[in-house]
Amino acid sequence: MSAAEIVQTVIGVLSLIATVAVSFLIYWLQHRHELELEKAEQKKLDEKLEEEAHKFLIQNEDDRDYLPWCIIASNLHRHEKHNRNIYTNFCACSDRLQKKILELAGFKLALIEGTQWVDDSFELLEECIDKFKLGQHKFLNDGAKHFHYAFDEYRSSRFNEYACDGFQTIYDRSPIVTLFDEHIDGIRLSNYIDQYFDFIMGRDLESVKNNPIPPVDYVWSAKSLGVADEEEVCYWVMLLVHNFVVNIHNRFFNGYFESEIRSNRTGAFIESYEDYYYSTLFWMYFTFRKAIADAKKSDAIKKKKAKTKKVKRTKAKKENPIKKSKKRVDKS
Repeated sequence: MSAAEIVQTVIGVLSLIATVAVSFLIYWLQHRHELELEKAEQKKLDEKLEEEAHKFLIQNEDDRDYLPWCIIASNLHRHEKHNRNIYTNFCACSDRLQKKILELAGFKLALIEGTQWVDDSFELLEECIDKFKLGQHKFLNDGAKHFHYAFDEYRSSRFNEYACDGFQTIYDRSPIVTLFDEHIDGIRLSNYIDQYFDFIMGRDLESVKNNPIPPVDYVWSAKSLGVADEEEVCYWVMLLVHNFVVNIHNRFFNGYFESEIRSNRTGAFIESYEDYYYSTLFWMYFTFRKAIADAKKSDAIKKKKAKTKKVKRTKAKKENPIKKSKKRVDKS
């Protein structure tokens, strides 16, 4: 090969390398520019999202304490017009905006996926009612219809959770407490349920004053709910559910998600059936969520083991005839 050919070859190789290098450099610069554009666009979107979140919080400042219950409203009744505006306004926001609103408002809450947790929670609640002997009357029949009907039909009605006295105390009260007790007709249902749980758990049995009646049966009898109008039945059913769940959470499930409920508590005041409904379901979600997840995980493991055993049995059945046939051949 002549010197001219060698020079030409070297020039060709260098030209190819330069072409590849330039092409790669152009691609890298273009890709970098695209990334910068995407980053700038994402920054604009994030700023706009934050701006919308701030605007939401300003416009709903008076009801900001109700934001934790908004995650329940958005999960179960997203496309309905609510009595309280913040529920409706929150449901109208995109998931990204909802997350940003909760973040800027200082709440450590995640949006809820799926609605099966409601039925699962009520099933667990019924198990607790049987376990702790809270009453024989099946007041949660037909999918807790009276509880949900309270929201469907009476959501805008005023709900007074403190107008529920008239129940006999289980334990003796001190003279000082009796002297300053404004509820001379008896204690509230919430107090009675607290005392009943103490009794079931064997606390202060020597101080028992009256024979304890299971709360569900006591309410049904004392308030004649068998012949009461529907709204009154819904009222007492909601009170029972709420107070049962709060006691179960605080007494038995506080190792799971107490911190989430505690860190997201606000000064929200119950005004309507709608508020009480979402408040109760908020407690239910964080009380039974881990138990539901653990049950599903356990079921998945059992199904996997059952499937594995089935496969092994099938293989064994296929191998047995071969072994038997070999034995026959050996014998012959």
